[in-house]
Amino acid sequence: MYTLKLPPIGEGIQEGEIVKWDVKEGDTIKKDQDIVEVMTDKITVRIPAPVSGKISKILVPEGKTVNIGDPIVQIDSPDESNEVTTENKPVEEQPKTEQVYSVNNENIPSVKATPSVRAYARSKNVDILKVKPTGPDGRITKDDIDAYLKNTTAQKTEVKKPENPAAGDEIFNVSGIRKVIFDKMTKSKQIMPHFTVTDFVETQEIQKTIEYYAKKEYLSFTSFFVKACTIAFKDFPKLNAIYNENDKNYTIKKAYNIGVAVDSPYGLTVVVIKDADKKDLFTISKEIKDLAEKARNNTLTLDEVRGSTFSITNIGAIGGIMSTPVINYPEVAILAVNSRTTAIINNEMKTGLYLTLACDHRLIDGAEAARYLQRVKEILEHPMAFIGD
Repeated sequence: MYTLKLPPIGEGIQEGEIVKWDVKEGDTIKKDQDIVEVMTDKITVRIPAPVSGKISKILVPEGKTVNIGDPIVQIDSPDESNEVTTENKPVEEQPKTEQVYSVNNENIPSVKATPSVRAYARSKNVDILKVKPTGPDGRITKDDIDAYLKNTTAQKTEVKKPENPAAGDEIFNVSGIRKVIFDKMTKSKQIMPHFTVTDFVETQEIQKTIEYYAKKEYLSFTSFFVKACTIAFKDFPKLNAIYNENDKNYTIKKAYNIGVAVDSPYGLTVVVIKDADKKDLFTISKEIKDLAEKARNNTLTLDEVRGSTFSITNIGAIGGIMSTPVINYPEVAILAVNSRTTAIINNEMKTGLYLTLACDHRLIDGAEAARYLQRVKEILEHPMAFIGD
């Protein structure tokens, strides 16, 4: 008997919601056949069967949230036993050369709890830092929060209920992918002290380059920013890091995997350009185009949405000359590309756009962020110098 456990899906993801089972008990399945849809903090993804066989027992019903590593289905298979599960298949091996950046002499509150438990604590007006954990590995559960309420004066204070909506008002319940985004963005702002740096970048040379290659190769506007960020990482490696919440330190990643935000019918989706520093602009442009189309069709695979180390959000095509982006937790920085406009720079009228860089101030200082943005600006204003890199 093979017991399939919810596999690792991405950096910082602790749980997923079972959205829909594509099979029922008794069905015969083939290896790599999609059997279940799971909603993560990025998108709804389909999990394939790792073995062929017959569905013996579905362990988790639709609508229930489970932690990574929890059993979700048993498959009667001649190929494998339950000694071999997906937890033995690592999502991404960490290179030995990666640097772990420790945060010394800093008292940052941290608890082990899933996003749904944190949301439950907020709904009860409970400071989760005061709750005693009883779950596995020191994890706080909903029962722990209920026990806290019973043993404090908190249960005597009734939470004020919202007023009844007036005629014509609409109640919007946060659910589905919007709930996932709700939880992740809340965590990012609660844990990371954001600060932003903004600079103006001239874009005439980018536009000229795109027009020059238009008859030969497709070049997307966003690809220039993906490439520029990766080149600048070589001088500013801390911008390409991941925060380790449990250990209160950072891993400075050697792989440059750039997340690109895509506006899809299913909500904000971050697709990932893996090893962007090793690809030229034409390859990056094609990948962004293909992944954006798959995001809009809800056909992305797990590998195409996980493992990002830095993110770029381009709202310029819609509008807005300035913005303050929220970091894609557990990354430490995000770059916002805003709408093209004109500005007076050094007493001259220039055409371009404002770039806004948001950073985790615990790791990155303002001066370092400003220098990094200056390096990105320098690269973008001379794109022909790195067109073939």
